[in-house]
Amino acid sequence: MNLTLRMMVSRRWMSGWSALLALVWVLVSPAALAQKKKAARPVKPRVVVLDFDGDKRDALRKQVEAALRKGGQVQLVPLKQYTAAAAQAKLRGAAARTPEAVARLAPGLKLDAVVTATAAKSLDVRVLSASGQELWTKEVKLPRGRLPASDVRRLAAGVATLAKSPPQGAVAQAPLAEASPEAPPAAPGGLNAPAPLTPEEGPPAKPAPSEVAKEVAPAPVTPAPVAQAPAAQAPAAQAPAEPPAPPEEPVVTVELPRQDEESHTTTRVAFREPAPKPRAVPAPGVAAKPVRRLPVVRLFLGGISTFRNYCARPGVSACGEFDSKPEAQRVGDTIDFKSGTPYLGLSGQLELMPLARAASWVRGWGLQLGASRGYSETQVTITTSTGETPERTVVATDTVLSAQLLYRYSFSLLADPRLQLGYVGVRGGAMSRVFDVDEQARVPLTGSHRLFPTAGLEVSIPLKPWLRAEAGGLFFLSPKAGQGILSDEDERELEVRDFGTEVSSSGWSAELGVAGEVWGPVGYRVRGRFSQVKDTFTGRGARFGWDKGGVARERHIDIEWGVTASF
Repeated sequence: MNLTLRMMVSRRWMSGWSALLALVWVLVSPAALAQKKKAARPVKPRVVVLDFDGDKRDALRKQVEAALRKGGQVQLVPLKQYTAAAAQAKLRGAAARTPEAVARLAPGLKLDAVVTATAAKSLDVRVLSASGQELWTKEVKLPRGRLPASDVRRLAAGVATLAKSPPQGAVAQAPLAEASPEAPPAAPGGLNAPAPLTPEEGPPAKPAPSEVAKEVAPAPVTPAPVAQAPAAQAPAAQAPAEPPAPPEEPVVTVELPRQDEESHTTTRVAFREPAPKPRAVPAPGVAAKPVRRLPVVRLFLGGISTFRNYCARPGVSACGEFDSKPEAQRVGDTIDFKSGTPYLGLSGQLELMPLARAASWVRGWGLQLGASRGYSETQVTITTSTGETPERTVVATDTVLSAQLLYRYSFSLLADPRLQLGYVGVRGGAMSRVFDVDEQARVPLTGSHRLFPTAGLEVSIPLKPWLRAEAGGLFFLSPKAGQGILSDEDERELEVRDFGTEVSSSGWSAELGVAGEVWGPVGYRVRGRFSQVKDTFTGRGARFGWDKGGVARERHIDIEWGVTASF
């Protein structure tokens, strides 16, 4: 009975353990299977699509991002996450989209590829690796300002392929250990050869066609040809040594016969061979930053169209003040010159920046020389106390000469290396503007001769590879009438004596235009300029009604257009 009881207890104990093991198996098996499936699932590469230069509404970037998301081959990193990381690194705007910025931020975000682009008539796409190196460039046309569906699908597939398997050399890798020869057979005498000694490591280099080595053993013996064991049969206890710093001279590893008293095996000896000093090479995986400079020489040749407006009124401080008086109070000679249609001419300008290639701040200094000449044929009417003279055709020339010293501080707004640099600058110098009336016109119309210093500002902002916006302004320092270098003294004095004994003048100009390069160094420029000079006369003048002086105002609207050449 006691035996029977023990057998029943043993059966119950075994039955309980069996149930417990079955329960554990049921619980563990699904988890292990799920873990196996999870481990077998491939990890998707992480890709971020940055802002596209020129994509004002962010429509093109959203097209590319949507195609990558629909393809499902990559894991998209939100742009906000990249922007936040860039802000922490104090990188904003275009500075956060440069290859250097990508190489700095990608490791922290675990990125495999970064997509940037510049939008113009076409979309120029650049794919950068995590190290900032350019993996791929692609130009896609933009009909109606959008990417075609077929092109955006192919673009997304190309980005996904590059992110999964970048081209060889795109990502910097640790140097691989040199492969060891094959395992040797049994040495003569039944002795097995031990593992070879570890050679001294050096930078990867192709061995010379023939190597001459010195024998290390004092008594050289030529053993039977044997092979060596593979790297896998090296002693397991030997810890992998850290790769030493690259030596100044390359290390050549060759096989030399050397006698080993115990095993009589062949070992490998490393020795240094003198070599020329290697050239400096940029760090692998980081694209070299393009160096951009302002042009040393820029030449402009073209035409000019000018609208001129001149008025002179006695006894007032502005022409409009005299014209607003009742007709009975408008006493004195007045002069009006209005060109209803612009008169044409030629214009040229030369900019020299001889230090533009320098690396210091002195590269911004330069010189600007300009000249233009227009030919006017205008109908002129002179009003006197006896009435108005009939309209007469007056032929005149309008000549402008300028020489200015300038300094420009260059900057870059966009990351596209094809774009030129923008700049802000100051300039100052001298300007002469002479309006000469034909002496045979026989009309009491005086010309205008001015020579004065100038000072002002200028700015140029690149918008596209072929488009820059330019603006500037000048302040005229005492541009008095009756001063010049292209007329006689008597003619200049007449400009003042007709209206008073003394004159004080002020003036300014403002300009706005566009320019760019369309074929190598050849480009274009279109610019409009408005200038105004006001003369205030005091004292008694020679003309009727100018007993207490008066005012004269001269305005010009110049439109320049032409071809540029930048070097």
